[in-house]
Amino acid sequence: MAAFDDSSDPDLGAACNRLAMWVESLPERALIDPASELAEDDLALILRRLHAMRHLGEDSPATDRPPAAVARASVPVTAKS
Repeated sequence: MAAFDDSSDPDLGAACNRLAMWVESLPERALIDPASELAEDDLALILRRLHAMRHLGEDSPATDRPPAAVARASVPVTAKS
């Protein structure tokens, strides 16, 4: 599970942690909102990009590349220090 505890904005970090826990519990490719076609994949992508921007910077080339395929981890798995 991604840990956003070191976020410079504690409220945003806590919200990201709650969202990551919720997304992890969803079935893969679950449709969250049929009207907007928001899916589990969308939320996972958003969390991965936030995680990358937090660690690599907003202009990092890593945030421009599509995420690598993973077996099931919807959000990045990071070790807590």
